Amino acid sequence: MVQRDVPREHVVVELVRLGIVLAATGAGYALGEPLHAWVTFDDPSTTRLVTSMLGALVGYLAGGLLGRILVRGAQGAAVRLTRVPAIQLIAGALGGAVGALLALAIAAPLLLLPGQRFTVPALLLVLITLVYAGVLLGSARAAELGRYVGMRGRLEVRTPSRGAGVKVVDSSALIDGRIVDVARAGYLEGTLVVPRPVVTEVERIAEHDQEHRRKLGQRGLHTFQVLQDEGLVAVEVDESELAGVGPVDEQLVALCRDRAAALITADAPLAETAQAAGIRVLNPHALADAMRSPVLPGDRLGLLLVRAGRDAGQAIGYLEDGTMVVVEHARDRVGDEVEVDVTSIVQSRTGRLLFATPAPAQP
Repeated sequence: MVQRDVPREHVVVELVRLGIVLAATGAGYALGEPLHAWVTFDDPSTTRLVTSMLGALVGYLAGGLLGRILVRGAQGAAVRLTRVPAIQLIAGALGGAVGALLALAIAAPLLLLPGQRFTVPALLLVLITLVYAGVLLGSARAAELGRYVGMRGRLEVRTPSRGAGVKVVDSSALIDGRIVDVARAGYLEGTLVVPRPVVTEVERIAEHDQEHRRKLGQRGLHTFQVLQDEGLVAVEVDESELAGVGPVDEQLVALCRDRAAALITADAPLAETAQAAGIRVLNPHALADAMRSPVLPGDRLGLLLVRAGRDAGQAIGYLEDGTMVVVEHARDRVGDEVEVDVTSIVQSRTGRLLFATPAPAQP
């Protein structure tokens, strides 16, 4: 016969019930003597026995009910606390302790005054107020405390950040990876909000069957981890679920609108959708273009032609910053380093595209 383990919560309920039964039995025994005059028993001990048994019965029923209430309350509190970062719990506890010390320092002289029936309640009121204020202040400054003592990682805030300093990050920006370099350079401030569906999407890409897709997902996860671990900016993982919103892109746009936030994305269609909805879009491609060395039509460049182009006679080369250059009438010179004259520049969704022709030979 297999013996089943007794659940721990059942043990707690029974312990609470035992305590209540003992207390109720004692109370019933104490009430036996004053109640003897109202009953028909001749012997007071019989009355005490009956009242003790009634007390035990009431205690058994009330103890079971109270035990279950306490267990459910403790389980609910534990679930809620597990969603709060450890640094936020520590900061709140420290803030409450500081508030308690401050309250005692301020209100302790009140105990020296006469009329303690008024001074003690006033002391308790001041104590509760300052402890509560300390907990709120400590929790609100948890991120700063964590960075000060070297604790890093995900920051989940109960009151979501809003306004110009908040930027929602999508999966394409994480996979792109340049957001880390921008943050390290000090050009990224405020709070980065990474919705949970975005994290899930990157994790799914990191488990893809195709090696190329799998590497992209792994790079996105690495970017996310670096942003958290290095404490470059405040990172918040948004767990909220927006009712009535379907695909991830729609959720991102709705979240940006709800929190008055900007959107960081390298996805051109998503960027157009967000801009049409009146959301400010920050595109790593646009930032990279803005930071590139200026190249104008008519400039002459030295270029290594690495492969043939799409159209007849074209060859492809790249500048040091990765800008693609399409060189006309140069397919037969693939593998050579040649001088080219820039003829035109086309701005595409993914960046700049330069067109050039081989420079005429010097006489």
